[in-house]
Amino acid sequence: MLRWFSSKKGDLPSYSLIEAVPCRGLPQDLSDRENSAEHSQWRDKIESELFAQRTDETAGGFGTFLKAGNGLLNIRLPADKGGCLLVFSNPLRAADYARVQAPDKKFHFLCSSAERVVSVVADFRQHGGISHVALDRCPRCDVFTVLGSSGLDSAAKVVQTWKIWKATEIARCGLYFGYAQAAARAGQFLAARDVGLELVGHVTAEDAHVHLLLGKLAIMLRDKRLLREAKDFLVFLKQNAVAEELAVAQKAKSIQF
Repeated sequence: MLRWFSSKKGDLPSYSLIEAVPCRGLPQDLSDRENSAEHSQWRDKIESELFAQRTDETAGGFGTFLKAGNGLLNIRLPADKGGCLLVFSNPLRAADYARVQAPDKKFHFLCSSAERVVSVVADFRQHGGISHVALDRCPRCDVFTVLGSSGLDSAAKVVQTWKIWKATEIARCGLYFGYAQAAARAGQFLAARDVGLELVGHVTAEDAHVHLLLGKLAIMLRDKRLLREAKDFLVFLKQNAVAEELAVAQKAKSIQF
């Protein structure tokens, strides 16, 4: 199934602190944890659990492409390696990429099933000079992972690739959030805020808990803009219960992280 729809970039929430400093880096001890054998084992466990889950290869909304002009958004790889087609796991990620990397362009989304991703990639490989595919390319990083487009020749392989990628994302999200939460509980509010912003800007903006954490940190730091932006994300994500929790925290005498 293919489905087109459009969105206005101005509708998307954002954090002004991320716009001002897109890459803040990670504390060395957090970076060490991410590179540890323990974290790698945890990530592999998540991957195994994802592989054990059944995925409907015909269900829509599996992959999102960005329409730019008469084609789909792609980038040229160095050293004459051909073109790289960009595919995102949801429209929010696609829109974030377009907002950062192509702020002056109008865009539309093409949402497809895993089954249809195969035919889209094949078509652009044959007629568009596409040799590689990048999944969820971060708009704020220069380094990103690419896959040979010829290897995505079945829906099963597309799903497998997606689950491998998502396992890394889920593990990283949990690691960063846990670190930021522990820092907040220790009263290290700026350190917690910066890791939370790295999580949103480079890992995922879809986890309501990190926006709740950033909102609570904003209260402690007396940062009205950060608080407003955290609320905007929760409204955008339709996380009404979490937004209410943040509202309660704003009225409380003490903040629980």
